Amino acid sequence: MDIFKLPDLGEGLPEAEIVAWFIQPGDQVSADQLMVSMETAKAIVEIPCPYDGVVYKLYGQPGDIIHTGDPLVAFNLAAAAETASNSVVGELHSNEGKLAESAQPVSATSIGVKATPAVRALAHRYDIDLAIVTPSGPDGIIVASDVERVAKIFAEVGELIPLKGVRRTMAKIMAQAHAEVVPVTIQDDADISNWADDTDVTVRVIRAMTRACAVEPSLNAWYDSHAIGRRIIDAIHLGLAIDSSDGLFVAVIRDVQNYDGIALRAKVNTLKELVEQRKIAAQDLRGNTITLSNYGNMAGKYSTPVVVPPTVAILGTGRVLKQLRYDKDNTVIEHTLIPLSLSFDHRAITGGEAARFLAALMNDLALAD
Repeated sequence: MDIFKLPDLGEGLPEAEIVAWFIQPGDQVSADQLMVSMETAKAIVEIPCPYDGVVYKLYGQPGDIIHTGDPLVAFNLAAAAETASNSVVGELHSNEGKLAESAQPVSATSIGVKATPAVRALAHRYDIDLAIVTPSGPDGIIVASDVERVAKIFAEVGELIPLKGVRRTMAKIMAQAHAEVVPVTIQDDADISNWADDTDVTVRVIRAMTRACAVEPSLNAWYDSHAIGRRIIDAIHLGLAIDSSDGLFVAVIRDVQNYDGIALRAKVNTLKELVEQRKIAAQDLRGNTITLSNYGNMAGKYSTPVVVPPTVAILGTGRVLKQLRYDKDNTVIEHTLIPLSLSFDHRAITGGEAARFLAALMNDLALAD
């Protein structure tokens, strides 16, 4: 029996989720035949069979998470196809079938926890990670009643629903951002009273961002935490946050500074459609240099948008609102405002740089067209 292990599907990604199998145990398959589709880093990748053979075992069902390098499919090779495939999508490892079948997952977080074998067995029966259990025994030992207490709490609050696919990726990215970035958010209101009624808010905000980048280019950059340096980038590759039922996507509009209003609206519509259909290409979800989150089309005025490395800035736009303000001659006039929240990584950006960017953004938004 030969084991095909999940290969690195790109950029050192540690895991992937099984979306659908196209083969089953007992099937006679041929090299390059579609084998399985896997979701990783917000993209769905189809993996072909690496060689001719008979499917012996599938290591997982749709929805399961498989780590890079873990067994994915076991094959009995056909007599005419004993030679391993040279396909770049995976590796062929012989004489590992029994080891792969007998391997059991181990929770790294439970290593070092003080508990007797009987208590560990009880936790395993309840499917509870001992690392989250507060010990009440002497010298920090977890006793059976501790495990039973946690089991009762879990039974009351309901079943744990593991995050998968896009939401799992988002959770990891947010955790990385929280651990690494030094975030600061500044907020203000842009006066858009001069706009025509049919003005495209998203298009105008993107145009204002490109012009603000020309005034203060340091916010269109990547920060390298290892080298402690930044790369200020000439081209503006805008990441546009798109909400979907599967989770948050950040689609990238490359060289957005070269688009006119009509072309930009068409590009935004295309990206939203591709996200909704889950057909967006992986290359359209990476490489952004600055980000826009337009949550105001749903609700909310201000926020603290999360800066995701290696970018150093993200703009959040809130719900357009009306407000009475004094004019120059002390006359009260109704103004139309759009709330702005600019988060930046203070490791790479000074408060002055961020404020100048926001001022340039507001100045452009104040124009009639």
